[in-house]
Amino acid sequence: MKLSLQKILLILTLLLMPSFSAKAQDVSLGEIIRFEGFNFGFTGNGARARGMGNAFLAVSDDITGVGWNPAGIYKIESPILGFSFGSLRPRGSSSSDRLDLSGVSPTFERISRNHAGTFGSLNSANLVAPIRIKGHPFVASASYTRVSNEYEFSNFEFDQIQIFSIFNEVGVLIDQDTVIASIGFISELEGGINAVNFGFGTRLSGNLALGISLNIYGGAVQRHTNVLVTGDDVPVNNFQNGFSETSISSADSSGFGGFNFTIGFKHDGEKFDAGLVIKTPFSLSQKSLNFTSVVLKVNDVVRFTDTTITIDLLTKYEIPVIVGFGIGYNVSESWLLALDAEYRHFSTQQIKIRQSITLVPGADNIEEFLILSEQQWQWSNVFILRAGTEYLNETGIGTIPFRAGIGYVPVPTPDTDINGVRTTAVSYEFSLGTGIHWEQIKLDLAYNYSTLKLDLGSVTENNKNHFLTASFTGYF
Repeated sequence: MKLSLQKILLILTLLLMPSFSAKAQDVSLGEIIRFEGFNFGFTGNGARARGMGNAFLAVSDDITGVGWNPAGIYKIESPILGFSFGSLRPRGSSSSDRLDLSGVSPTFERISRNHAGTFGSLNSANLVAPIRIKGHPFVASASYTRVSNEYEFSNFEFDQIQIFSIFNEVGVLIDQDTVIASIGFISELEGGINAVNFGFGTRLSGNLALGISLNIYGGAVQRHTNVLVTGDDVPVNNFQNGFSETSISSADSSGFGGFNFTIGFKHDGEKFDAGLVIKTPFSLSQKSLNFTSVVLKVNDVVRFTDTTITIDLLTKYEIPVIVGFGIGYNVSESWLLALDAEYRHFSTQQIKIRQSITLVPGADNIEEFLILSEQQWQWSNVFILRAGTEYLNETGIGTIPFRAGIGYVPVPTPDTDINGVRTTAVSYEFSLGTGIHWEQIKLDLAYNYSTLKLDLGSVTENNKNHFLTASFTGYF
């Protein structure tokens, strides 16, 4: 077999191309794709809300309220400072059906992947204080909130066999031969989307309150991918074969930007409370930088190297209007039940990938975007249900809360079977919480467990996430 080293490198790279786009397999490999299937949670935070299964739209009366329903903070009577820290422990496994065209007839080979990791972060930092404007009472809030955690890990190995036609210098077919490559693949994505919230709550009349907040989104994710391709009996020249080793390292760094508003209403009744929240639609920008290096060795001698740096990659996600409604029922002064329903109309929203930019001196730059079609990518609409409860137990050492919650949480990224048929994927969530409260200090803990089975064409993910949140609240 007579193949140049550059041809071998090209072949091996093409073999690996499907592995780099696990979240975008409905898109043609001929297009440059720079997007991920992010979770886009856009919820508030805090151990109390998490312990109640995030059923908090009708409650929202503590320091984290501006991230849930800013109308709920209007009853706070003194300045409060609080922090929350979280630790995410993703677990689970993934597998894929890979189409093998190297034989006489096409066959599928199943590849297993591991999904595990651990990372922690500051989940929220909040400051709330009552103020008066022209004699009218308001409660103002400034906060930092982690609205979405993103993690993905893949680690697998497989052998790839391909049959190639051999042509001479004038293009005449002279032979067929095979290349066998052992491929090891490791990829990890880690990070999240954050929001800085500035808002207020105030009483409109009677028991009806209004709240408004400005949400400025940021945060970042990083993906690191390492691929090692090894092959025996690779032709070095017409007389000698050798051992080849191709290493491919890729690092993607992405930052987010965008803003929207939350408008909230809350009604406090004697037994029943109700909350309505509307989050305005917006465009979330993802700006990325990619660094890729390739090194090809034959018999431990470097024969080819290449480094590519791509900057100023831009993807825009259209985030729809989010409407949520919650009710709370006060069984007694110590026992609270809560239920939330939330709708997000993702199916009509687009993903736009910038293909080119023309700099125009003294005028606006000209940008051209690829808009992904329904055949390439389409989100699912999301209708979320959450339920939770809190019981406050008065003891001689302080008040000890007991909390629990469940959630039915569809995700925007749809299930897609091997035939391209899409259905809605659902995450199921369970939570427990406790803590201890004194007059000026509150310590809260929450544990959340979620499961999600997601089909992405030829890839099936079975993810199980464990999340622990610890919150501190201090009253001045």
